[in-house]
Amino acid sequence: MGIQSENALSEAYIMIESCEMEKAAALLDDTLAGDLDNDSLVFAIQCCNFWKNTLPQLEQSGYFERGETLVNQWKQFMQLASREDGKQERTLYAFRKGIFSLALEFYGKASDEKDDKLHSEICRKKGLCYKKLGSYEVALKCLTEANTSVPGQSSVMAEMADCYALCGETKYAKLLFKEAFFIDAQKIDLDFLDSQLITLLVKKVSEKGYSGAVLQEWIPVYGVLFGVFTVKRKLRSQEVLGLKQEIFAKKSELKDPNNNSSVIIPRLMNLYFWLIDHYQLSKDSVSKINDVMLEIRTLDPAVYKIFVQ
Repeated sequence: MGIQSENALSEAYIMIESCEMEKAAALLDDTLAGDLDNDSLVFAIQCCNFWKNTLPQLEQSGYFERGETLVNQWKQFMQLASREDGKQERTLYAFRKGIFSLALEFYGKASDEKDDKLHSEICRKKGLCYKKLGSYEVALKCLTEANTSVPGQSSVMAEMADCYALCGETKYAKLLFKEAFFIDAQKIDLDFLDSQLITLLVKKVSEKGYSGAVLQEWIPVYGVLFGVFTVKRKLRSQEVLGLKQEIFAKKSELKDPNNNSSVIIPRLMNLYFWLIDHYQLSKDSVSKINDVMLEIRTLDPAVYKIFVQ
């Protein structure tokens, strides 16, 4: 790469970090004329063009909706970026800083209208933005506030777990990830989880051919089988009752051929794992554990074989 192209990219990165996409694209286009084979220039221009179409439309919406648009568009943008297979990290850093800084500004100006759910969601999204910007401790403060406003949301707990993992607090991360996927695996947005603790697990499970809701339900199962979701906690009596009730409900659903067994089976498997944890931590009778093990073997012999190894 020539000096002129390097200088142009450095200057463009500053513009991109301020979301001045049109100015950055114009500069890079001029530079490309003298360096047509420069992959970094071509990729940066493609990225600028992507966001040039999105940013002008934001003024038509309220602040919360503007933030939502940027966050949702980021998913599509990463599909474009994934083709580069990690070769353009400096360029992606500039766009990540620009887009999530702008989204954070919008969420900061958004009104929660004195609604706890909306307040929680704004805090969650602010936490996501801070996490993407590398401010993990500030992100955790926002996510903790989100969890305080509306406790027990799997989406919030997964983001908290991700932040703990990125901070090196593996034990807390494992506990919260396990909890989040137990509460509602399908409400967790896998696209925004960044820590290797969870992304490697997601990759391994997806390589087994799972996708969508089925993938999300199998993640906690393989999290146990692969030794990732290893941290356990005691359940309150009310939680045990709820766990057993859901097991009964899922077994009934499984008998109906009209239901989607590919989603029900991994969910039921995860419930069985939690019930075994409860029996073990409560030092309950071995016969109860054996009864659950038999249910697991009947449900999926392959999973049972890995589980007992």
